[in-house]
Amino acid sequence: MQDQRISFWTTPILAFCLSLLLSVTLAPALGLVDYQQYDFWLFWVFSMLILALPFTILEIALAKRAQSTPLQAFVKLTREADRSTRWRLIGWASVVFVPFLAGGILEFAAQHVDTQFALPFSHSILLLICAVIAVALSLLPRMILFIALFVATLAVLIIGVLSNTVHTWQWTPFELKEWAKVVTLTLVTGGLGLGLYWQNAVNAVKTEQKALPVVLPIWLAQVLGLGAFIFVSNVHSDLHAVVLLIAALILAGIFLQYIREQFLERQTSIVIQAIILLLPILVWAIPQATSTFYSIVIIFGLLLCFAHAVFAGWLMKISHLRKSINFSSEASYNIWRVLIRIIVPLSIILAVIGWIMALTGV
Repeated sequence: MQDQRISFWTTPILAFCLSLLLSVTLAPALGLVDYQQYDFWLFWVFSMLILALPFTILEIALAKRAQSTPLQAFVKLTREADRSTRWRLIGWASVVFVPFLAGGILEFAAQHVDTQFALPFSHSILLLICAVIAVALSLLPRMILFIALFVATLAVLIIGVLSNTVHTWQWTPFELKEWAKVVTLTLVTGGLGLGLYWQNAVNAVKTEQKALPVVLPIWLAQVLGLGAFIFVSNVHSDLHAVVLLIAALILAGIFLQYIREQFLERQTSIVIQAIILLLPILVWAIPQATSTFYSIVIIFGLLLCFAHAVFAGWLMKISHLRKSINFSSEASYNIWRVLIRIIVPLSIILAVIGWIMALTGV
């Protein structure tokens, strides 16, 4: 029972911290540094309702249905849906992507520390040191990591707000490229499609008859984390850079701990564990490759969300998810199903097209 209560409250904390830190990390790649545009943020609020909320319901429903972490769960889910084992690659893609994402967060924070302090060694060496520290932190008890992460993230937020300068807000024409930014901010920087909320909520859903009591705190935490990003979209000082690096190290340690837990449940060999946990982080030390890697983070994150939506919306049996979500009315379930089957995939497709246009200069 204690584990279930801890799981219930730590998942929103993870959602808040992950959303804020990841949005700050991807802000330059998304072109959202000091982005004070009314139209963009209004569409973001709308997307949190039609994209983030139904997708969070999806993740928690899958957790409730499978009663296990994502990597192991897709074995059960594909078997129940009588689908090809290829769909289990969604789970494997997530466990590879999460360490890669951790590497990106560490790279961004380390880059700002390097810039602020002009360290006497190369940025690649600093990133390797950060990777070693993150691995060491992943061995600490989870509750200690969550408390430290929450405190460090609050420090990032407070220092960012106090250092923030006033910018003029304005209305601008809304284009497809803007929609790509909206969807990416909502889904990818919101931490959806990674399976982390799913994994952390596995214990909490065991005692809940409905998914919404678990979903709403997570979703509200995402709203707060991404909303706070408006005031903390840039790193302003030495202290801000140091605190951001501390928060990034702790979050990366939590990421690695979660993925290692999935490997243990799946009984994966230690060699494969080491390769998947470390290699995606270490590749960020390659010089002159970070801009390409951030583009990969954006596109791959969107495709992961797309794969989850297609699998749950089109391939799983209707009765399985209906029972797991347990909405109070059939109409609510039908609305959710339309959003997951049509609106979410279509929004992601348009976002990918928008990013391709942006990357190719169209």
